[in-house]
Amino acid sequence: MKNIILLALSLLTLNACKDECRKYSDFSCDQIQKSDYNVYFYYPSGTEEYLGKTTGLDSCGSVAWRQARYKELVGSDWTYICCMIAKGSSCYEKHR
Repeated sequence: MKNIILLALSLLTLNACKDECRKYSDFSCDQIQKSDYNVYFYYPSGTEEYLGKTTGLDSCGSVAWRQARYKELVGSDWTYICCMIAKGSSCYEKHR
């Protein structure tokens, strides 16, 4: 029984180490995908616009793309940042 528990713990540890996102983040890929984000949009001129708060990294990107379409900027040099809301910070980590 003891060996089975040790094996299970070892496998869990190995799986945690394989999470690619842990190479650049304090969070797992799953946590990054499901977190809350502040969405910042950057126009080709460099002007920043806060677009609001959203849940999920995919949703953050969608909010930025909708803004680009709405402002007819698709194909131009705009960008965005998803600021993870975590550990008491409104921008603990930046993602895209």
